[in-house]
Amino acid sequence: MTAWGFGSESYQLTLANSRRAVGEAIEAGAFQAACIDLRMQEDDGMGIVDFLRARVPQLPVIALTGRNDRRLAAGLRQRGVCAALAGPIAIENLHATVRAHALAEPVGSPAAPVDPPAATMAPAQPRPRLPEPSMALTNDESARRTLEVALRAANSNAAILILGETGTGKSVLAQTIHDHSPLRQRPFVTVNCPCLSHELLQSDLFGHVRGAFTGAVQDTWGKVAVAEGGTLFLDEIGDLPMSVQPKLLRLLQEKQYERVGETTSRRANVRIIAATNRDLKREVAAGRFREDLYYRLNVIAIDVPPLRSRPFQIMGAAESFLEAVSHQLGRPSPGFTDQARRLLEGHAWPGNLRELRNVVERAAILSTGSALDASDFPSLLTEPAVTGYQIGGLISLQALETAHIRMIVASTPSLEEAARILQIDKSTLYRKRKAMAIGAGKLETSSLECAVALSS
Repeated sequence: MTAWGFGSESYQLTLANSRRAVGEAIEAGAFQAACIDLRMQEDDGMGIVDFLRARVPQLPVIALTGRNDRRLAAGLRQRGVCAALAGPIAIENLHATVRAHALAEPVGSPAAPVDPPAATMAPAQPRPRLPEPSMALTNDESARRTLEVALRAANSNAAILILGETGTGKSVLAQTIHDHSPLRQRPFVTVNCPCLSHELLQSDLFGHVRGAFTGAVQDTWGKVAVAEGGTLFLDEIGDLPMSVQPKLLRLLQEKQYERVGETTSRRANVRIIAATNRDLKREVAAGRFREDLYYRLNVIAIDVPPLRSRPFQIMGAAESFLEAVSHQLGRPSPGFTDQARRLLEGHAWPGNLRELRNVVERAAILSTGSALDASDFPSLLTEPAVTGYQIGGLISLQALETAHIRMIVASTPSLEEAARILQIDKSTLYRKRKAMAIGAGKLETSSLECAVALSS
């Protein structure tokens, strides 16, 4: 057995080398994630995956494989494994994967199912009240409006539908809504709709009774029960199978549900927040999403703009990511050179904040310089600088001018050349760049304060 670099004060680690040892561990304690090495010699790794998914379906399972096998990866996805890493595995990548999928609160396996609302359910740990996000955190009008709508909606029990491209920060915005709602001291529970098969998704969501399907060795409560009194976040709701949609509609309309294989109806008191990167109106028209469910979810719609339409946030978010990964690495944040800043600001970021986070994290881990330079971002150096702004777009003249200046500066060898192309003198360009830098400085924020400054 190996600790995979987790043997530090930052982690509380339990090692097990057999199904029996895994069972004893989950009976004795609660965990935020499980890493299973499928190459283990003492027992069948795949069998332990099945055992964990049946015993504690809400626990994220990360599988470590000895090879990059598409068929194996597909089988793991069908079993509900949230991530699979093929060897050789970099410790940094493993730790980043665990951080990305670990639950906010540990979960364990009860010896026998009990009614969650009863006293046998562990009370939710109080979540500290976060400071109110400041509208001065961003100069971008669309991002500021998004945050304002989210905070107003937080005080309502109405269903919320968060719309936006992949990686724009939808899950973080959902967490922020919960953290600024009257339910902040109750659970916030996430269901990743695309990650599980139809059968496992129903079990993950509603729970199941013993014998309901192959591998259901005992009664289990689903995430609806775990979220009792709090918020249930349905991530990528557009991928919810049609067979599960009527059951979710009943939960929304009647606050009732049944576990898989059970006929007894149970009541649920949960607030629903859903998110999707799909056009649900088009999905409804195509017959892939129920119209009545769409309207029940779409009581309050919040559209999260892509990163390319809020360039003022690029460096603020990049500095926040760099500070976070530097803290995890146990060293001071190196900062960015001017060339690196121009490169980051000139990229179109099709993967939005998730792409920005990954690029910054990779550069921070591999760089040996005193500051991150353009050469630390090789994947961006081979791509042309593209802006998401378009003539006639719903943006201010100031934002359009700022984006255009940044793109020209990033794509020219000198400020003199940029000034010539812009047909302004160099001193005017210096003043405009200084004003832009002052504005960008206001974007510095922590990961807890601004919902739209983090990726989902």
